[in-house]
Amino acid sequence: MSAVTNFLYRQITHIGRGVTLAQGLKMRLSGEENIPDKGGAVIVCNHTGFMDFLFGAFLAYRKRRLVRYLAKASIFQAPVAGQLFQVMGHVPVDRIDGGASIVKGIELAKSGELVGVFAEGTISRSFEIRSMRNGAARIAHGAGVPIIPQVIFGSQRIWTKGQKKHLGRTKTPVLIKALEPYYTTGDFDADIAEVRRRMQEALEGLWAEYEAEFGPMPAGEFWVPARKGGGAPTLEEAEAQDSEVESERYRVRRLRDDLTNLKDRVSEATVELMRDRMALMKRADSGESGAELGDENVDATQENDGAQVESSATDKGKERPRTAPETLEWIKENLNSVVEEAMRGVGEGRDKVTEVMAQLKSDVVEAQASMTASSKEIFAGSVVEQGLLSAATQSRIIVSRLPHRVKAQYSEVPRVIVADQSALSMEDGEISTRLQEALTQLHPQVEELVVLSPQGEVLDAAAFGDLPQSCWRIACSEGADGAQFNDAPGGVVVTASSPAEGLAAVAKRIGVEPADLLFFANEPGDETFAEGGEGVAVRMVALETAPIEVIKAAQAVTYSTERYGMAEVLEAMARLQQEKK
Repeated sequence: MSAVTNFLYRQITHIGRGVTLAQGLKMRLSGEENIPDKGGAVIVCNHTGFMDFLFGAFLAYRKRRLVRYLAKASIFQAPVAGQLFQVMGHVPVDRIDGGASIVKGIELAKSGELVGVFAEGTISRSFEIRSMRNGAARIAHGAGVPIIPQVIFGSQRIWTKGQKKHLGRTKTPVLIKALEPYYTTGDFDADIAEVRRRMQEALEGLWAEYEAEFGPMPAGEFWVPARKGGGAPTLEEAEAQDSEVESERYRVRRLRDDLTNLKDRVSEATVELMRDRMALMKRADSGESGAELGDENVDATQENDGAQVESSATDKGKERPRTAPETLEWIKENLNSVVEEAMRGVGEGRDKVTEVMAQLKSDVVEAQASMTASSKEIFAGSVVEQGLLSAATQSRIIVSRLPHRVKAQYSEVPRVIVADQSALSMEDGEISTRLQEALTQLHPQVEELVVLSPQGEVLDAAAFGDLPQSCWRIACSEGADGAQFNDAPGGVVVTASSPAEGLAAVAKRIGVEPADLLFFANEPGDETFAEGGEGVAVRMVALETAPIEVIKAAQAVTYSTERYGMAEVLEAMARLQQEKK
């Protein structure tokens, strides 16, 4: 850091020190000897109040050292605090995607700085040590420096989340202790777990020191941990609240990534549209005819023994069907849905999503204008059509995953889950652990699992692991005379001439109505289920890898098996049920 930065930071720390004196805070400090006199280190503090940035640097201040904190990016956007944090050389953390801050933290620690990290990621509402992220361990290991665990107790009484500030002359006791250095092993999760264990043990020691000097903590007070009879939520209750926040951050990160992917697909499709249209205009100007957008063979000429031989590809191109107008309209509608709905409910990380959305909107407008101008020249199966359909499919995934859509689609749990065998995420010949856990969470509401095998080869019993549902397997055979039920290990195997015939027979045997079925579709012809084939009209979720006609017919679209699309839907359903309790 520059001399100017350090000078300004020291003046600010002097002011902060003066504030604590003016407040009459009863500072109890220990472990100063564990703060290195020089060289880099990562100071990991617990986080219980908004003044922890001051208290966490207190022991370092006594060693005439400065701490560069990793702090949430939104602080840097605040009018006064943001400027101060920049002046002091702190590091902004994008809590949606914090990779860049890890790199900067390693750089600072390597250069000999003390890097401050609130590894809990947010204020602990329980005032105990909540679960920690492993970023501090990654920084320490990458820089080859130790972690100095540090615990604070009392900060929450002055100013914490959801409570009034007490910034006057409160004479509040604040206890701070630095622990012995911890050297990382390279197993970052294990490292941070050990740091957390040491910090929790030390925090409980501070509780005992507090009560020894200041008397028992008052029962029911907001700042007293639940285990000490206080009004703070338990660690488990606080973790559950924080888990919802973490889930939303993860959702926004996925939304941003999906929108970026969609933007790229729309841009690529637009480039193809414009490129092919320009080529078509050029050929028209030169007297050629019969060309269509996306026809890669329209300009084919061959040189043979010095003579030009005209290709017949253009004539073949004339016979190829154009993309149906309703398909182009469907593509436009799905692109519009993303533009209109994607930002609903986005809070933290909104600026990142807004940036991508601005680019996407521009690309969508350009793509739709090109589609309108070129609609008569886009033909079925062309590169252009496939690009547009891919963009529309991605649009459906994005919209299907939006919170308001998820709530509307998955609030009711079906009695029966139906899935194409190809829709199941598999691991070593068995239904993946994640999918099994999702199905288990929904039991007993989901009583039956029906798996369709259009190719006729059903999964063996071992593939279903320990699922609590009754499992039905439908094997398709063209020569089958009606649906035949056969008892087998792992559940009944039904042989039928088609998936629709087999499912209709199973539904009748179980005694369920179409509304009690949810079908995960991934095979050609599955669109017939949405249309009521064999009298079984079901709610249908298509995987992104399903044929386009299936995606069009489905009520929602999810990720592929590689991205655990079916499991993600079932997990969302389980969360909604939990929220109702």
